[in-house]
Amino acid sequence: MPSEKKSEELASRALEVLGRPREEFRSTLIVTSEELRSLLDAGSATAEARAARTAAELGAFAVGHIDIEKFSSFQQKGAAVPVSEAPRLDAASRTLRSLLELGDDLYFVRVSSGGDLRDSVSHGLGRAGRAFGAARTVELARSGKYDEEVHGGWLDSFPPSLWNRREWELAPPLIVEVDGADLRPGGLMEFLDGNQKIVLVVRGPAPPAALARLITPGVTVLQTEDPAELSLVAEAEGPAIGALMPPDSCRFVHVPATGEGRARLTVHHMPDEEPKRALGGISVFQQADALRHLATLAAGWGLAAAGDVGPSGDGASGPAGAATAADKLAAWILRQADLQEAG
Repeated sequence: MPSEKKSEELASRALEVLGRPREEFRSTLIVTSEELRSLLDAGSATAEARAARTAAELGAFAVGHIDIEKFSSFQQKGAAVPVSEAPRLDAASRTLRSLLELGDDLYFVRVSSGGDLRDSVSHGLGRAGRAFGAARTVELARSGKYDEEVHGGWLDSFPPSLWNRREWELAPPLIVEVDGADLRPGGLMEFLDGNQKIVLVVRGPAPPAALARLITPGVTVLQTEDPAELSLVAEAEGPAIGALMPPDSCRFVHVPATGEGRARLTVHHMPDEEPKRALGGISVFQQADALRHLATLAAGWGLAAAGDVGPSGDGASGPAGAATAADKLAAWILRQADLQEAG
């Protein structure tokens, strides 16, 4: 199993590659916090002063990239706030500041050995989602519709199950460290919506085709051992998930269709041998079935395939490369059939 230091290094590199979605969410926090602070200032600052302060806090990244109006959660300037609701606005403001104070830690989740991947991701997104809970709390307080019994916990956790379409479009990226023996990504499908970006940093032996079950027409899915290739996740239109896997795992990428094009599944590498032992609670059959699923998808879609790739990500893309990968897939399926008949 890779050292803890190695795992942390990979997670840090993943966060660097996901710099744009991270900065976009941080900018959302800053702008929303600024607008709320303006409300609490009871109009003491002018619109020009507020704009100047926001620009200063956003920094150079905002130039040409951030649409202040798009990310602002509070468009009604100067609207009166009932005195009785001021404590709720103050609590929402403290929540936003606490999220900003977390810095990059806001985007990291570490699944403890034997832990549940789906629940850990839900918790991480619910923590960052407190920003949405704060915005909703303010909107409800200003309109007089806040109900403590219904909305009282939104500043403590605002899980993805409560997010609306606009919030999914502003979804925070998440880097998740997880043991290969706990790599059960099927439960993550419910989070692959809007612009959600998730990267799994896998520690130790893992199911070779773990993410194959997440391949659907609208989701970018990547398995690789090269952090640089995570740029495909960062730049994807729509939801995307990637995993930094052990070297003996499958390497593939699924890119959704754009315009009039077709979705593309490219298989760069298949293991030379089938799984031979269970990993935690993940049986040999489950691991092999995911490999078979990947092979079936690739074959059914005409197999956009390439040969083994080097660190640069470049590999054979012509007929020779495709034949190599196709032969591996076909041979793997045939070996599975032989094993089943022998049993």
